[in-house]
Amino acid sequence: MSKVPAGSVGCLSNALLNLRSSTDHNADHGAKNSVLTFSNSKDTTRFDGSEGWCASINDKNQFIVAGSFVLNSFVAISTQGRGDSDQWVTSYKIKYTSDNITWIEYNNGQIFNGNSDRNTVVTHVFPQPIRARSISIHPVTFQNHIALRWELYVKPLKTNFVQIGHISIGDRSLNSGSGVREALRHVNFDEPFVNIPQVALGTTQVDSTTDGGQLRYRVDAVNVTTTGFDVKFTTWVNNLISDISVDYVAVEH
Repeated sequence: MSKVPAGSVGCLSNALLNLRSSTDHNADHGAKNSVLTFSNSKDTTRFDGSEGWCASINDKNQFIVAGSFVLNSFVAISTQGRGDSDQWVTSYKIKYTSDNITWIEYNNGQIFNGNSDRNTVVTHVFPQPIRARSISIHPVTFQNHIALRWELYVKPLKTNFVQIGHISIGDRSLNSGSGVREALRHVNFDEPFVNIPQVALGTTQVDSTTDGGQLRYRVDAVNVTTTGFDVKFTTWVNNLISDISVDYVAVEH
């Protein structure tokens, strides 16, 4: 079983996300009871509800959502069965949204293994963090009735998401000819951005033969997407470029 990544924070147990569900069996079986390890007080003078969220209908349209208006970097998910009855979700899918409008199936509808008893915690760590505002569980198969407890774990995000790196032409493709010549080199970000970032470039080295004492070159960030961009190296007239190296900073506000 996977372990929760070090330094991550449980969202539901710390009330960092709002909970809602497609249906509840009744008010005593609602989304508020879905937090991992939730148990009722066993006080006979009151009833805290079932030990888990229970849907009112057992079909493929049921789900439970945890979300907010703030982007989070979700790193893992844990589930349990209902603590006071033999009911649990044995497999499920995940959907997420970065704008709380458009929902995306995680990994093209990947099915996650769920639970096989009431209380064993099953954790899945995402290979790459899911950057989203809200995440939902969609049960696929279940034991006796759709019911679960769960937790989502996040790594706190900085206000500005920044990635830095370095790239060069890497060959002598601009070291011959005359007139305007260009070379494109692609950069893949280490982690995808949610929104298209701003990219700034800084030249760190130029290996060139000048044209009559004039050094003619420029570097531009073009074709910027959430997953990467191209660096366009340009020279002109009779300038010959053996290599240019640049550092980049990509910032998502």
